[in-house]
Amino acid sequence: MTIKSILFVIILIVCQISAIAQLRITVGGSLGGGYIKGNSPEVGSVNTSVFIEPNTVLFEEVFPRLEYIFAKDFNSIVTTVTKPYMPWMQGFAFKGVTTQYFDSKFFLEEAIGLLALNDRTFSDTNTWGFGAVSSFHGGYDLRGFNLDGFELGVGAEYGLTFTNTLPQYLTFNFFFEYMF
Repeated sequence: MTIKSILFVIILIVCQISAIAQLRITVGGSLGGGYIKGNSPEVGSVNTSVFIEPNTVLFEEVFPRLEYIFAKDFNSIVTTVTKPYMPWMQGFAFKGVTTQYFDSKFFLEEAIGLLALNDRTFSDTNTWGFGAVSSFHGGYDLRGFNLDGFELGVGAEYGLTFTNTLPQYLTFNFFFEYMF
């Protein structure tokens, strides 16, 4: 190897380490209520999600978000209900997220993306459906002038699939985000 090649590799490694050191990540989650539905009537549900969002721009002002979604029949949290099976769904979403700030504290966040949803609405049903998801959240930024901190808010998310049992969900939720 020549000196130029070694120098090029060292510069490349230093640039990569520098870029990784400046990587910012957002993590968050939501909790709310709504409904789930497969080849069945709608079932009231408790919905939760967790997500991670690297501060890497996909397009101008659009950030990628990977989300895990879990929704289960509302009766599962009521201790007096004893049903042999509680319908539930789980899935993954990959969304593009953009945010508009109205002033330094209040914001509106919109997202749209792809969805893979596991339908478990009946005890003998275990199929994956693929489709689309969209969400809207309004919130309050608690960070002030810091880059690290919390954002809190409320919103809605709707997921619809186009294959197998056509599972879908709707949730109205409270959410939080923490930016590192």
